[in-house]
Amino acid sequence: MMELTNPALLWLTMGGLLFVMEMAVPGFILFFFGVAAWITALACYLFPLTLNVQLGIFLVASLISLFGLRTIVRKVFMGTAVNESSDSIMADGGEKCEVTIAIIPPAEGQIKFAGTVWRAEAGEQIAAGEIVEIVKQDGLLISVKKIS
Repeated sequence: MMELTNPALLWLTMGGLLFVMEMAVPGFILFFFGVAAWITALACYLFPLTLNVQLGIFLVASLISLFGLRTIVRKVFMGTAVNESSDSIMADGGEKCEVTIAIIPPAEGQIKFAGTVWRAEAGEQIAAGEIVEIVKQDGLLISVKKIS
């Protein structure tokens, strides 16, 4: 039976507390320190280690788990989707918005979308106040078309 002051039990308990704290703190970091604490607990259970060696194992295991496993585990929990266009405001295109300044090709006009005014272009003339559909976005310029 283990004593309450057994280093393996203390490291195991600390790892469990770090896992619980991870649920309350954003950032997905404490999980990896919990893994390192459990690795240290296993080492303490298997071998009689001094405090300095335990701290060294914890430090090395923390760094390896944090930098080595973080991207892998994050993909598992957060998904593997990547936003190909980081400046895109559209999920799939086809969103509706209102023209605030008339679009008279080849000149640009303006639309209001997602609470913000954007530069807009179209292949045809569109009057202010009309509702249009977003076709694509190229940086800060949005191409739109009339709704049929």
